[in-house]
Amino acid sequence: MLNDMMRFFLVWIGLILPFQAPALIGGSAHVKAELIQEEETIQPGHPFWVAVSLKVEEGWHVYWKNPGDAGIPLKVEWNLPTGFEAGPLQWPFPEKFTVADMVGFGYEKDVVFLSQITPPQQIFSGEDLSLTAQVKWLVCSAVTCQPGSASVTSPLKIAQQTPVPKADVKDFFAQARSKIPQTHVEVKTIRKHGIVQVEVPQETADVQDETIRGVYFFPEDKDVIDHSIEPTVDLTKKDHNRYLVNLKGSDEIGACSKTLKGVLVLHKQEGNQESYQAFDIDSPIQNSCEQDVLSLKDGNKHEVAFAIGGHPTLGSTASSTFEGGLGLALLFAFVGGMILNLMPCVLPVISFKVMSFVKMAGQSRALIFKHGLMFSLGVVLSFWVLASVMLLLRAYGQSVGWGFQLQEPIFVVILASLLFIFSLSLFNVFEWGLGVAAWAGQAEVETKQKSSGYVGSFCSGILATAVATPCTGPFLGSAVGFAVTLPIWQALSIFTFLALGMCFPYLLLSAFPACLRFMPKPGAWMETFKQLMGFLLLATVLWLAWVFSAQTNTFSLICLLAGFLCFSIGAWLYGRGSAPLVSRKKRVAAYAFVLIFFIMGCQAILLPKATWSHQEGSKQGSDQWAGWEEFSPERVAQLRSEGKPVLIDFTAKWCLICQANHLVLSSGDVEKELANAGVVKLKADWTKSDPVITQELSKFGRNSVPLYVYYGPGEQQEPKILPQVLTPDVVIDHLKTAEIALE
Repeated sequence: MLNDMMRFFLVWIGLILPFQAPALIGGSAHVKAELIQEEETIQPGHPFWVAVSLKVEEGWHVYWKNPGDAGIPLKVEWNLPTGFEAGPLQWPFPEKFTVADMVGFGYEKDVVFLSQITPPQQIFSGEDLSLTAQVKWLVCSAVTCQPGSASVTSPLKIAQQTPVPKADVKDFFAQARSKIPQTHVEVKTIRKHGIVQVEVPQETADVQDETIRGVYFFPEDKDVIDHSIEPTVDLTKKDHNRYLVNLKGSDEIGACSKTLKGVLVLHKQEGNQESYQAFDIDSPIQNSCEQDVLSLKDGNKHEVAFAIGGHPTLGSTASSTFEGGLGLALLFAFVGGMILNLMPCVLPVISFKVMSFVKMAGQSRALIFKHGLMFSLGVVLSFWVLASVMLLLRAYGQSVGWGFQLQEPIFVVILASLLFIFSLSLFNVFEWGLGVAAWAGQAEVETKQKSSGYVGSFCSGILATAVATPCTGPFLGSAVGFAVTLPIWQALSIFTFLALGMCFPYLLLSAFPACLRFMPKPGAWMETFKQLMGFLLLATVLWLAWVFSAQTNTFSLICLLAGFLCFSIGAWLYGRGSAPLVSRKKRVAAYAFVLIFFIMGCQAILLPKATWSHQEGSKQGSDQWAGWEEFSPERVAQLRSEGKPVLIDFTAKWCLICQANHLVLSSGDVEKELANAGVVKLKADWTKSDPVITQELSKFGRNSVPLYVYYGPGEQQEPKILPQVLTPDVVIDHLKTAEIALE
């Protein structure tokens, strides 16, 4: 995913760079542009064709009008003489290419765009006229993108006689026209349970001897078609002179589209000859209730079966949608946010916030409320940033879900390091800001402590969000899953209510400090409590180290511990050097060594970074997951076709609820019931980013873990979604319910 994100930001760097930068004559270092006229002369009032020809360097490409997951479409701006008019640009059918798992639509090598120019009825023969076009593009390779532009010109020669085509460009224009998609073709488009079927004609009367080598669809609008599922093509059963193309609609937006617009390309072979047939599709989508089964292929060439109408069959795409509407989703998000405060991963950070209110006992109510507001602001802004990044990455084709940042080892390392250093401060190895107090007067110290206190409250909110996002408690799963299907502002409103729910108890405490009467008065017990919280933070660090080991390998874990050792030495030196009675020279020397050990710690942690992409440590322990199989849609389809019951555990090591629930699933009573029912157990490990698992989660209306899906023994039984918090009785009751339904 890091490569994908780098690719994404490189493209957006291209977006913000000005296109008006001076270009080389006729193009740039990677693209050469030229304007070519088809006829020798032009006649007043008589339309004529021109071509914008681009020659793209090997290994580079420019983009179609829908660039795909990222990029900028090519643009042609005409500067015409008075009275001349330019028709719409005729785009040749594009190619599909993949860079860093991102799908793009565009052109490589040579590409020609046609446009028809209509001159006015009256032109003086002696006029000195010319056509000028400003061509702008983004040209990309596998590693970088560069914006470019060129101004291309073609002189016009006016004559009253009928124009004559140029002999030297006759084949050039004929080849360019052969790549323009056919328009005004009779096309029928039907949506059947997420699959879009397109019936298109063929060129010859008999296509039995033709072989379709490939079929490609390039939508004009983003997020209409799922690019990870390759389309299929076959002859229609009723009319063997028409092709039936099956496209997988986008789960989020494609299902709501009323019109299918784009270019459909058939790559055909007849004997030793290959050819392409392209259609410009602009067809209303009709809904159908017919029962049929289609077989498509995903990006890894794995066959995926879909039920068209009726119930899902093998490789079910059934989704558990949220039917409560936006209002209920906002309520669920708010309540779920409040419940997040009870999660074990958030508890250490929250305890510090409560203690800060206790410390401020006796302070003005306004001051305490301001601290509560700053904490809440940190929470809300953090949720906005995380939600915006997630929604933006999903909009550009990335398979990410809530808590996606903890799927990246580098984020886990940063969070674990911060919590580890923070825990050292709780054990009085060092104290934040002690050096500032030694160098400043008392009045100045108070001012700085007041402002730094606000900053501390704000940062506490950020830290609480960082450790809360992997937790998906009750109410949150369906609300977050529903949010990613909505327009961005409605989605952000759900995440805003989630953040407000999380910080609501602290806003309440800061507004009414009297609610803390049950707490003991400030005293020596707070120092003991602070150190106990230090042990809780170390437990959180231990959990993050476990997650990191699952994402990387054993050597990387050893290097992480070595980095923590360097940080410990640096923190100890900082504490010694910041003491009030230490001389300035010793303090500077101590800080220099602190910097050295900090750099050494970072280098130790990042030493095996090149191996982090290897999946050696990403699989769960064999003892912990004994009796469980690796999840795959193909395995589910096989088991469902055999009528075997299936339990799928969508889990991740950074999800503490998942670990608690797995203890329930591994308990003796539950294991016995699962074995008696003949249930095949599949684990879908989402510790690291996995597009297949992300897509499966979205089919059930979820965007986070945990998720537990149970398929009963009957092949036609609908899947059951178990609660996010499991108990032995809950699991056993679902097994019995499925057996009763079968009878």
